[in-house]
Amino acid sequence: MLLLYILIGLYFVGYSLYSWYWQAVIELRAHYRIASVIWALLFLVIVFSMDYFSNPSLGLNALVAVFILMSIVDGFSGFAKKRLVVSGYFRRTVKYSDIERVTIIPVPTSRKPTTMVIFQTQKNTAFTLRFSKKLEVIILAIQTYIGKETPIEIRKII
Repeated sequence: MLLLYILIGLYFVGYSLYSWYWQAVIELRAHYRIASVIWALLFLVIVFSMDYFSNPSLGLNALVAVFILMSIVDGFSGFAKKRLVVSGYFRRTVKYSDIERVTIIPVPTSRKPTTMVIFQTQKNTAFTLRFSKKLEVIILAIQTYIGKETPIEIRKII
């Protein structure tokens, strides 16, 4: 069982380093996605309550620690020079050339300006990011990073 923990732990470490790299090169940051940490903690509570890990060991402790680290790092997203950095365990980045259209929703708030952006890829996968920037800044960023030929739809919340 220790070998399994080590292999899974090495995978988690590799993924964490990959995510950490992309998190470090983000130029325009989106809101931190706390859901990645909440889902990880919920998963750990369920696994421990079902007594899957009845014999704690050094390998298991390291595995849990790396899993939590991976979940923390995974919450960062935004625009990087070469790719869109998204929050997700199965896909961390999206090539700008894969983005087919963008929908922007300015959210009326009394505090900071908030803008929701939905990126739809050619494979009909959607990624949502939330920014604390004005609509004009987000449109300029989309045109800078993704390109001016990508269609942008602006929707209003009623």
